[in-house]
Amino acid sequence: MKKIFAIASKDLLRSIRSLYFVGMSLVAPLLLAFLFSTAFGGGDDSTAISNIAIAFVNQDVPVQSSPNHGEIVYQIFQTTGLKEMITLHDVANEAQAVNGINEQEFSAALIVPADFSQAVMEEGQTAQLRIIYDPAKSITPQILEAITTTVADGFSSSKMMIPLAMEELQRRGGQADEQFYSKLVERITSQSQKSSGVATSMLTVLNPQGQEGEVNDQVQQIISIIMVGMMIFFVFYTGAATSESLLQEEETGTLARKFVSPTRVRDILAGKFLGVLITLIIQICVLLVLSSLVFYIQWGEPGKLVLAVVALITSATGFGLFLMSLLRDTRQTGIVFGGVMTITGMLGGLFTSTIQNMPGFMEILKKLTPQGWALELWQLVLAGASYQQILLPFSVLLGMAVVFFCIANFRFQRRFARK
Repeated sequence: MKKIFAIASKDLLRSIRSLYFVGMSLVAPLLLAFLFSTAFGGGDDSTAISNIAIAFVNQDVPVQSSPNHGEIVYQIFQTTGLKEMITLHDVANEAQAVNGINEQEFSAALIVPADFSQAVMEEGQTAQLRIIYDPAKSITPQILEAITTTVADGFSSSKMMIPLAMEELQRRGGQADEQFYSKLVERITSQSQKSSGVATSMLTVLNPQGQEGEVNDQVQQIISIIMVGMMIFFVFYTGAATSESLLQEEETGTLARKFVSPTRVRDILAGKFLGVLITLIIQICVLLVLSSLVFYIQWGEPGKLVLAVVALITSATGFGLFLMSLLRDTRQTGIVFGGVMTITGMLGGLFTSTIQNMPGFMEILKKLTPQGWALELWQLVLAGASYQQILLPFSVLLGMAVVFFCIANFRFQRRFARK
């Protein structure tokens, strides 16, 4: 037993002292998780839909007796449901709005052009509400753009009433007088203001509880899923890379010297297997701690987390040893690291875990890889699933690990028995 632990501790020390191990096993997953998370707004400090400060520049010039439609846009944002979440601040011009964004006084700016009323009232005329925002922001501009689009659609649908009303008036033999235009403007204004109800409903979908930080929680969930995918990928990668020591020692002759000693082949293999297992335990524990500190990830109930760690470590160890048992020498390991690990990781959904509505066949392919089952297990743990729900992926991973261990042990036993 002492010889088994001696062999395991020697391999463990060699891995820990390697800069390659530190870079690929610890730094790489954290760095990639950070880079991927920024695409989903992980660095946006305005993710909470509450009191978003928006600069409002109204350059609209009314047409004849028509109202200022820029002011109507402002009033829509003051309706119940929107005013509690978005605060418009009147500014004199676009330059002042841009300066406020640069100084982080505003999250974005909404610009109403000078010909906006003309575009609403006259057929064939168009105008565009413009949004200016800080490129470092991601969620706030999307929210403002979605609401503004809804408001603009309300004006567009209202504009369709003008030619219809004129046609009906002419059919009845009437003339378009000031009273007619006044009533028409009132109908357009009323119809446009109804769009605020649509915008409010849209915000309710984005933030169903109406609570500050709801969207921030959604972003946090995305970051957690990304980190899980990267962690699983590199744990399996490390399992194969650490198992490569069997081939390396075989080529250098170190393994042959162990075989001529009183140590049995079974004990040597057990020590090698244990070394890989302990290395992965250290890797995943460090990643869990660092990711909770860097990304504020809540990994869930300790008991379920332990089960997920055990399943991931054993399956990654068995899979790595199984792959190495199929190779003749270290010159073939590049195929494993560059090809097999990447392909099985992709099939397992490690790089597409945040994409919704994936094709059905992708879900089937996930079940063919240990990475896919590991991803499902960890997602269930993050979601707070019950022990009964995580039992299936946990059992499948342990079953796969046993199969991989048995095949690897059988192949290495036969291979080294000839030495």
